[in-house]
Parts: sequence; structure tokens; C-alpha cells
Amino acid sequence: MDTKMPYSVDDWIVHSYYGVGQIKRIEVKPVHGEDTQCFKVRTKDSTFWFPTTDDHNPRIRPVASKDLIHKVIKSLRRKSNKLDKDKAYWKKHIKEVQSNGDLLSISIIIRDLSAQQVIRTLNHTESDALEHFKERLLREWASITQEKVEKLRSDLQAYIQESQAKIMVD
Repeated sequence: MDTKMPYSVDDWIVHSYYGVGQIKRIEVKPVHGEDTQCFKVRTKDSTFWFPTTDDHNPRIRPVASKDLIHKVIKSLRRKSNKLDKDKAYWKKHIKEVQSNGDLLSISIIIRDLSAQQVIRTLNHTESDALEHFKERLLREWASITQEKVEKLRSDLQAYIQESQAKIMVD
């Protein structure tokens, strides 16, 4: 049996539900009645564990690369996609991005929901999703660049405003 662990203590990871967290240590936890070595992961708001041998868990991935962050920034600065006023479309799209958890998809929905906000008031689901996605992006971005979230928050806002200005020109 291969005992190579997919991650190490101090690695930053992203869980599809809990978001960005750092592996703090390895602990033995009971899993299905058996003592199992697990990574203890601390996020901003919670703690979770997953087995050290769980290298194919679709809910967990390493944080994005710096190269992907550059693509995310380019995406945020572009003009938004065709804006759809259909709230059912947005609800479905938000669910897809939440389950996917891909950082580029998150950046695109942030840009597009922010643009939608210029046209109309977002409903509760859309507004909550926009804030959730922004926080998720900021935490992952900060873990990669080692910059403060507040500094990145102002950068994010500037990129969103740049994208929104492109809508207003049309």
C-alpha cells in the first residue's frame, strides 16, 4: 500500500464547502470505526479533518498557482459576459460555481454579478453569493501571495470597477 501523503502540514488547501484552510497537524481520528491518520485543517471560521491518504477527494484541492491568480485578475478586469436578467439562470449558475469551486469560475461570476448589480438590485441569493465568492477568492489569493486580505480587497474592488466601466461605455 502506498503511504505517500498528498499534502503536508502547513500546506494551504481549498475545501469546496469550508473554503481555504491550512493544514495544522496530523491527528488520529475514528473513521468508520477505525483509527485513521487525518489532517487537521483550520479555516477562518471552522476546523475539519480528512484522511492523510485521501488524495482523490473531489472536495479538496491545493490552492491555486500564482499563474492562475494572474488569469483571475485578467478575467476580473474584462468586460462582463452578456448579462442575463433571468433570476432562475443566476440561481442555477451560482449553484454550479459553488459545487465546482474553480477559482477562475469564481472570478467570472464575481465580475458578472457585479456587472448585474449595475443594472438591477441583486436578490438575496445573488447578493449573498457575490459576497461569499469575493471572500473565497480573497482568502485563496491572500494564501498564495502572502498579502493582507484588506489590501487585496481594495485591488479586487478596483478590478470590478474597471470591468463595470466597460459596461457603461456601451
